[in-house]
Amino acid sequence: MWTIKNYLAKILGYLFPSCCYICKKEGETICDKCIKTFPKNIDILPQYIISVFSFRDEKIKNIIHAIKYYHRKDLIKPLARELAKKIQDEGYAKQESNELTNNQLLITNNCVLIPIPMPTIRKYMRGYNQSELIAKEISEILSIPMNTKLLVRSRNTKRQVKTFNKAERMKNQCHSFKIIGDVSNLNIILIDDVTTTGATISEARNILLEHKAREVQAITIAH
Repeated sequence: MWTIKNYLAKILGYLFPSCCYICKKEGETICDKCIKTFPKNIDILPQYIISVFSFRDEKIKNIIHAIKYYHRKDLIKPLARELAKKIQDEGYAKQESNELTNNQLLITNNCVLIPIPMPTIRKYMRGYNQSELIAKEISEILSIPMNTKLLVRSRNTKRQVKTFNKAERMKNQCHSFKIIGDVSNLNIILIDDVTTTGATISEARNILLEHKAREVQAITIAH
């Protein structure tokens, strides 16, 4: 059902057509040609984390920065498509063996996407959680349900960029999540924008497994 917001967006689209954030060509907010130039992440990560692109690349850094701090939510959709492709490729490859291997995600009937929740104050200040918006797009593409209520923040934490090393980041995230509801026997894919040390994802994964989730994997835009 179309709303006034939909009609306004359509009108604005005609008046101010979108263009690629990188090359400025009219069309997608990040065009396929530019996406193909983004370097893939080649760093070794824990088995349960996949990061698609390299955060060392200035284009990726600028895009993530624009999404988080300049309200460029329109940049999320093309990136979410790349994550969805990765989930689909890895998930289907793994289904044939029925065993989890490195960098493979489990897609089953009891699979659910859970975006990493933001501290309440930070979400209020920003107005949205970019990881939730990424997960929403992936959910629509792959028809995998998203749940934002099972995993919540139990306390506000410092921004990870404000901490200086892995030990500090792990300490900052320690006991920062809690579970609301039943996650037992679920195959969970955590969604986040960027992983650095993996402290946030590790903490979220641990508490989900403690509450009897079957498998917990994670995928991010960049590392």
